[in-house]
Amino acid sequence: MPAATTLITPAENRFFLLSERARRRTTLQQISALLRAHVTVKADSDFLKPTVRNLILQEHAQWLSACSHEWQLLASLPYVVNPSEARREWHHCELCHKPVRYEYHVQNKHNHRELIVGSECVKKFMNAETRYLMVITTEDNFYAVAQYQSLTTAIPVVPTIMFAQPWLPQLPSEQVPQARQLRQTTTQTVTTYLRRKTKQLPLQELKPAEQTYRRLAQAEQDAITAAEEAAHAQLLKNQQQRQQQAAQTAEQAEQDLRQSAAYRHYLQQLAAIIVTRPDRATAKQRFEQLSAPTTERPLVNSYQFGQMVTEYRQTGQIQVRRLAMLDHQFVTELNQVTRQLDERQTTRFYDDVFNSCWGWRYHQQATQRADWEKLLTTRWGQPLSLTWFEQLAAQTDSQQVQTWLSQHADATMKRELTQRLTHQPERQPIARTRMTRTELRQFCRREQPAAATLAAFEAAFDRYYQLSAAQQATAHETLAYYYVAHQYQGDHQRALQQLAWLLKS
Repeated sequence: MPAATTLITPAENRFFLLSERARRRTTLQQISALLRAHVTVKADSDFLKPTVRNLILQEHAQWLSACSHEWQLLASLPYVVNPSEARREWHHCELCHKPVRYEYHVQNKHNHRELIVGSECVKKFMNAETRYLMVITTEDNFYAVAQYQSLTTAIPVVPTIMFAQPWLPQLPSEQVPQARQLRQTTTQTVTTYLRRKTKQLPLQELKPAEQTYRRLAQAEQDAITAAEEAAHAQLLKNQQQRQQQAAQTAEQAEQDLRQSAAYRHYLQQLAAIIVTRPDRATAKQRFEQLSAPTTERPLVNSYQFGQMVTEYRQTGQIQVRRLAMLDHQFVTELNQVTRQLDERQTTRFYDDVFNSCWGWRYHQQATQRADWEKLLTTRWGQPLSLTWFEQLAAQTDSQQVQTWLSQHADATMKRELTQRLTHQPERQPIARTRMTRTELRQFCRREQPAAATLAAFEAAFDRYYQLSAAQQATAHETLAYYYVAHQYQGDHQRALQQLAWLLKS
């Protein structure tokens, strides 16, 4: 690097511009316009951007080396010493334009342009090959450059064997000593040839070296190919492992999702909308109010859900074959949950018709009427009326019921009620196997005032509900607390707090 604040001297500028091929092949091309516009580039130049300054600092030495390989000493006249001591008689260096007594003649390898440079500027053209030839030319044989060019024309691999850096870098380690010996012996042979003027090329002496080099070069290429194949195989293996791991992770995530309470709850929420068979606008509105489980891609969007609702309303099932983007397992499970819910609700409706007319004991007629009004709001009860329920409840004989149903009920209603009358000839309540909190509250408010004892209260519950053993036991305990709380006056919340404390101790 020149002076502390000078990044590129005028001589270096001209050297870079004249080395056109090297300039185009390196990052030097990025500052070509700057070199043409400014002869000297200093670190504090106003026109110099920080990024360009950093580029010059990092690449300057590499640029000099790359450009030096584009030039060679002129074979016919590598150097001249001007016999005159008068500076006005000297030629000027074509890089720095100073008069020089010791002239070095260089030539571009590609466009054959010739330059005269001085002993300082010639250093820019120096690389291992040029330096080697200059020493022999100035000390031993003026014609060494011409002889060297004749030799390299006959055996082009000689410069590679002698000067290439790095030297066979990927050669197998066991062959590195042979490569080192090859370079040493070749250099000795060529040096011996260049130190004296001769037209006899050492072809026979260098033939073994050429053959050895080609074997070593092939060995290196084989090693490179093997390394690339091994790297490619390892890359494929890593990709396969990552893909397999990703597939396993995705599969596990899928299983976790399917088994999660959030997913099952979401299916139930969707099914609860679908079974009501709403119009598409209503379905989309209710869908937007739901909170879906977190997944990489939404399980279903509002448009797809609208298609599902329409299809179920028309066919009674969900397939949506035209929506290829949907997860088929999700569609299958939603279809199953929806049909099961629809079936339960349908069964529940006809059970409630039977119970509200004959099975349940009503302590007030208004309560029975409220149940009928609730049934009328369902999609199955829309064709019916309060009068219809009152007349049905008035039929006490099985034959009367059958006759009345034949005249006032459709085939489905007649079939469903006939089945229930067959299984419940004494018209006992058809017990429910599921219970919501709302239904529990409704039962307590209806039955507790009429129950003389806790046992009677629980017996009424057992007639109306047959849950699993654990749920039935929990319900009994809840009924007991409720019954006791309504038999005594006082602060129930404080009593419950003390009870909780007692149960913990």
